Amino acid sequence: MAIKIAQIQNLQQMDVLVAGPDDANHLFIIDGQFDASLAIGSQGTNFATAKETFSALIGPKLANRQFVRAIGTASIANIAPGGSATWNIVDVDADWDDESGQVELRIEAQVNCSGSNQSASINAFAFHVTVLAALPAN
Repeated sequence: MAIKIAQIQNLQQMDVLVAGPDDANHLFIIDGQFDASLAIGSQGTNFATAKETFSALIGPKLANRQFVRAIGTASIANIAPGGSATWNIVDVDADWDDESGQVELRIEAQVNCSGSNQSASINAFAFHVTVLAALPAN
């Protein structure tokens, strides 16, 4: 189950008129970041890992027929370093959510650390999402 993110900082959205593909006539460009907490600690010389998925609803509300497609990218925006640690974004997905009518951005991330009593965490993500939509002409 994904951790739902409600608070997005530095949210920026542009609506650009386009001619396709298909019936698409609007391209929404959405950027922002959100705080998250993915932390792990190792004991002794053990290796420890934690993986989590974070989910945020972004962009305008669209009907199923208005949504054409979406794509998203993400980056780690804030970490707490550990001794021997790695931070990874495992997967990013952006797709229309039928319950909210918005695009759901899903970011799966992982933190690993090893060594004697070490810890590491991811504290924030930045994202970029583009959404193609076919909206009625005004």
